Amino acid sequence: MDLDLTDDQRALQALCRDFAKKDILPHRDEWNTTGRFPVEVFRKMADLGLMGLLVPEEYGGTGVGAVAYVAAMEEIAKADQSVASTWNAHLTIGSLPLLYFGTEEQKRRWLVPLARGERLGAFGLTEPEAGSDARAIRTTARRDGDGWVIDGTKMFTTNAGTEISQGVILLAVSGTRADGGKEYSAFMVPRGTPGFDVGRLIPKIGWHAVDTRELIFRECRVPGDHLIGQAGVGLRQFMQALAIGRISVAALSLGLAQACLEVSIEYARQRRQFDRPISTFQAIQFKLADMATAVENARLIVFKAAWLHDRGRPFAKEAAMAKLYASDTAMHAALEAVQIHGGYGYTDEFVVSRFFRDAKILQIGEGTNEIQRLVIARLLGC
Repeated sequence: MDLDLTDDQRALQALCRDFAKKDILPHRDEWNTTGRFPVEVFRKMADLGLMGLLVPEEYGGTGVGAVAYVAAMEEIAKADQSVASTWNAHLTIGSLPLLYFGTEEQKRRWLVPLARGERLGAFGLTEPEAGSDARAIRTTARRDGDGWVIDGTKMFTTNAGTEISQGVILLAVSGTRADGGKEYSAFMVPRGTPGFDVGRLIPKIGWHAVDTRELIFRECRVPGDHLIGQAGVGLRQFMQALAIGRISVAALSLGLAQACLEVSIEYARQRRQFDRPISTFQAIQFKLADMATAVENARLIVFKAAWLHDRGRPFAKEAAMAKLYASDTAMHAALEAVQIHGGYGYTDEFVVSRFFRDAKILQIGEGTNEIQRLVIARLLGC
């Protein structure tokens, strides 16, 4: 495994670093305080060609690969988790099902606008009674002539309620197998489809500028050509798209952990107690040393998972490991950052309080860390 990025990968990383410095950092406090979705940021990202990094050029993207994507995501995630998590959902589960399983017509119709950044992608899986247990979803899709009628509710869906949202790709129970088990299928439901209601904006302790919605489907009819992939195998299709999504959330976590480390070092050098900087105290030095070591370990496993992906080698185990370790590292780094900042760290006047709130969801989304441990154990043959 070559630990050096290529010239093109470094150029993309630098582009995202500069963009974050100029267009995200000066405004992130306002977005996260007001909860306003920063649509202008994603329009600028579209102009820079950043909204289709995992999509081939023939469908409007740039197809840079997972390693370059991780390098880019770390820079955006280090600047702001709300922007990065929105970007993550769009680039992975909001777009990849169409790339992997869509027909040529579906790709031209829906994937190209996503990759160009003209529209924002969303995926609906989680429901009020179905989280880690995806097979427990209750949203149904029944055949109706040459189309399908969808009924149900999706929860915690990212990107479905903005002014540039395309709609949502969702998973629904579409039938029953011969053995009595459920069949699942994926569908594209465009915004404005009769019977599709974009529900309430869900308040959260972190990720305040992320559009997180409840989606309601009542007798929502879609044509037959809105079926994504094969009928009855939608859950398997989703799991394939989820694998790289875990790498992406790991990169989100890596960026947050790195940000926690950097602001903690800066604060420790400036903050004085007992007539000297607190960075000179061994208790603080040990915290920073442990944070730095964990962040570097996280970086190695995240990039290894991405490297395996780009070489067409099995990467599911490493993706689960990366998501597990990097998100745990981000949570611990955020806790330590608050502790190093002391009382100031508990106030909204310092960014580490937001890091702390943003970190927790990384251990939950894209499969909880308990689920990641189960995935890893199964892939070890247990």
